[in-house]
Amino acid sequence: MKVYVDRDGQDRALRMTQAMIASHFNISKTQKAVLEITEDSLTRSQKQNKLFWMWMTLIADEVGHTKIEMAEILQQAILGEISFVSKLDGEQITTQKRAKQLTVAEFTNFLEQIDFWAGEHGMRLPKPEDLYYDSIGAMP
Repeated sequence: MKVYVDRDGQDRALRMTQAMIASHFNISKTQKAVLEITEDSLTRSQKQNKLFWMWMTLIADEVGHTKIEMAEILQQAILGEISFVSKLDGEQITTQKRAKQLTVAEFTNFLEQIDFWAGEHGMRLPKPEDLYYDSIGAMP
């Protein structure tokens, strides 16, 4: 469970936290829980996530892949890889850059590139202003 708090909403968050803790122990068989407070970092928004998975479904249906496969294909094609040298043993390490690591601004750019890619392949993807996508459930 997560609670997002801003400076002006601390009292509300404290009340919610009490209810969340009580709810956790009512349904959980464990005797302990961990509460963690972290700074809110700008990651992709829920709306961006919904749009991304809607697009992956549409593209996948068009080209014959699953939405998960399409997400992998486009992340690799657009985001590429990250390489660095391990400070432990000097070994070169290469890893796939992941969409879930992107900030809101970076994810916006990623979506623009997906839209451009789709256009090059004869597909017109719906834009947020074209439809009401808040009702579409987020995908994995």
